[in-house]
Amino acid sequence: MQHNKYINRLFDMIKDALKGERYDFIKYKNLMELTDNKEIIENIRYAYLDEGKHYKMFLEIFKDLTSEIIEVPAPEVEKCRLIDGIKTGIQGELKAVELYRQIRAMLDSKKHRDMLFEIITDEQEHATRFVYLYSMLK
Repeated sequence: MQHNKYINRLFDMIKDALKGERYDFIKYKNLMELTDNKEIIENIRYAYLDEGKHYKMFLEIFKDLTSEIIEVPAPEVEKCRLIDGIKTGIQGELKAVELYRQIRAMLDSKKHRDMLFEIITDEQEHATRFVYLYSMLK
């Protein structure tokens, strides 16, 4: 019985990760449209493209574990000022790292653990890029 709870918690956490990646993908697309500054756009685009990649990776992990194909509907993303979106992006990326570390610890397969390691290090890089952008805009 305990095992089922554990597995269900893992699946719920992966679904949360999928929702977060989908949300950030849309949010970062919106943020890029708020500026003409090429350096800002390039740093946000880096994260934007990674979020799409992460979404596909989490879908693959979920399918490998459950044999189910799921799709997360596009969430509603509120409009915001560029600096505010960058600031909340920093917090969101760091929060994602914590969730993904928990997911990684629950995975048995080296393949899946390696995928999570890649995602985690990407998210840490996004946070670093966003700290830079925030200090640039402040």
